[in-house]
Amino acid sequence: MRLSPRKDKYYMNNEVVRVLVTSPLGVGGVTNMMIHIQEHLDRSKINFDYLVFHDRHEPMEDKVLSLGSKKYVASADNVKFRPFRRIWRINEIRKVCKRNHIKILHYNADCAADMTNIIGAKLGGVQYITIHSHNAGFGAAGNGIRFMSKILKPLIPLFCDNFYGCSELAARFLFPRSIIESGRYSVLPNGIDLEKYDYNEAIRREIRKKLNLEGKYVVGHAGRFSDQKNHSFLLDIFQAVHRKNPNTVLLLFGVGELQEAMKNKARTLGIEDAVIFYGASNEMNKMWQAMDVFVMPSLHEGLPVTGVEAQASGLPCVFSDVITKEVGLTSNTEFLSLQEKPDVWAEHVLKYMNVHRKSERKILEQAGYDIQQTADTLAQLYLNVAEKL
Repeated sequence: MRLSPRKDKYYMNNEVVRVLVTSPLGVGGVTNMMIHIQEHLDRSKINFDYLVFHDRHEPMEDKVLSLGSKKYVASADNVKFRPFRRIWRINEIRKVCKRNHIKILHYNADCAADMTNIIGAKLGGVQYITIHSHNAGFGAAGNGIRFMSKILKPLIPLFCDNFYGCSELAARFLFPRSIIESGRYSVLPNGIDLEKYDYNEAIRREIRKKLNLEGKYVVGHAGRFSDQKNHSFLLDIFQAVHRKNPNTVLLLFGVGELQEAMKNKARTLGIEDAVIFYGASNEMNKMWQAMDVFVMPSLHEGLPVTGVEAQASGLPCVFSDVITKEVGLTSNTEFLSLQEKPDVWAEHVLKYMNVHRKSERKILEQAGYDIQQTADTLAQLYLNVAEKL
């Protein structure tokens, strides 16, 4: 999409339209997607800044700063009494937005309890707010979050101006009935750089040699070590896989609060020598090439970016059936119940051993998952919004 020249107040003053994005700057699916979108913007006209809720250096911070972003912190980490943190953060967000004259906010939301943060932004003078749903369930969230979400969900159309879901399931989870029934929301595909993630045999050989994976059948996963991603069950699955075929390796990417617990579980299961806890990587487009199958037994997801990336690299994928079927873009994807035993999952994981890997780029392009399409959609939206503010 070619953006037409404008004579609005931004271009007359040679100002860049700045959009404040809420996203942690760790290595996660939503963060990677927002950065990839940013890389495909004309940053002389529009750029992203980032609002984070913890005052610490994060893996992707240097990357976004190199793209011309600013990082703003609204932290409640020093508030000892947990129930007060959310209230404290409202004021911190208000101060950040007011002090820096923030006009446009793109809020990546997990659930309606995030409305407290959006209210803080509104109090700080933000004039246009997009709320973007990336989740489809509460998972292990406590009763407090569930209760707050129920109370705050009706406020979404009062404080927000634009409504995106990464999938139909994610939209219906977050938005109130008035938004769904009126059709005021849109599904914005989790686009990726399809050229960058396309299957590449040379890169596959390079990474497999580097990680000593030559000759191995590599079961892969990427995701934060949290309850949602269900790593505990993934390790149970891999134990069954490894028992059936000892020439297998589990390659895990990500960090998180449960990482050490999962390392301990791998030792307990006797598979620690066959599991690689790689940690964070900013070259996931290369790392996908080293795998042979992607397994994602999550407890809930909106539409996982990692699932799109895995398919873009030609990987067969085994998802839990609580994940929206919208993520099944290629023929080598399937969905299994979390009630099935690890042995059943293992049989499905191992059946792809002789699958011929190929490029799936055209299929994902046709499905709307090209990052340039996503970037053009957001650029057009926010340039039009900025003209009217």
